[in-house]
Amino acid sequence: MIIDVLMGGPGREATVSRRSGAAIAAALRTRGHDVAEIDLAGRLESGRLRSESVVFNIIHGTYGEDGELQAELDALGRSYVGSEAAVSRLCIDKAATKRRLMEAGIRVPWGAEIHLGTPFKPSDLKLPHHAGLVLKPRNDGSSVGLRLIANPSFLLPTIEDLLRELPPQPYLVEERLPGPEYTVAVIDEGPVDAPVPRALPPLTIRAADGVFDYAAKYHRDDTIEEPVADAALAAELGRIGVAAYRACGCRDLGRIDVMRSADGGLAVLEINTLPGFTDKSLTPKAAAAAGIDFGELCELLTARAAARVAPSATATVKGSP
Repeated sequence: MIIDVLMGGPGREATVSRRSGAAIAAALRTRGHDVAEIDLAGRLESGRLRSESVVFNIIHGTYGEDGELQAELDALGRSYVGSEAAVSRLCIDKAATKRRLMEAGIRVPWGAEIHLGTPFKPSDLKLPHHAGLVLKPRNDGSSVGLRLIANPSFLLPTIEDLLRELPPQPYLVEERLPGPEYTVAVIDEGPVDAPVPRALPPLTIRAADGVFDYAAKYHRDDTIEEPVADAALAAELGRIGVAAYRACGCRDLGRIDVMRSADGGLAVLEINTLPGFTDKSLTPKAAAAAGIDFGELCELLTARAAARVAPSATATVKGSP
């Protein structure tokens, strides 16, 4: 296959994206494919894509995972790995994803939408009394900007701290569930026009300090991520993961994050449509637990994209000839 791997991008996850992209490109070359790495500092200039290539987009978060790049690739008539534009827009929006999951009967944590920089009264949110809270960006990933709050009285001071680091933006306030935390990677199998989602072995996540944040994901060596040992629990997590994946209309791959609630139930936190592919990333670890090595996983995903009929080109993007 002729494959263009898109990495980098304008978002805050560009460094992780480049690590993912380099790993994917190396693995696909090892398996004999013609691979070009296209590192974007900003938006895609369509002239950088090679003729007849299939696109493996691994730009996490802003632009690459929010539907913008997918819409541009659709307009250019290019086949690419991952969910289409509308699904990407849905899943990057944690609040919209939660609404879709609730409509499908899938449990999610209690939450409320706020906007950093817009005054509000915490009492208007009807926060759980004396409960721990999680404050996280509505439209970002990799636990960027995540804050844990001991109780509602610390909500406004925490927002003030965030505004010293970040511009005003949409955020979510959610109940803090006690855990443990799990993640379920899902990949499509079967014909591309009639895919069958398959849950890979769910993983249990144990961060050393109890917080699976950006540092725990990418910088620390004491985060434990291992297959769920209990067969019944693994089966239930797989069922929930596939149900969430289907409810949101995901394609090719996705990673569904799940956490145990205080009453013993399981609630879906979010869906990642372009999960990381670094040496520390969860989806490759789940694939390995299923007997799928990294190169095989990358090749399977690319082959599915290559087998799809790309949409007819209807437009060009900035920078195209």
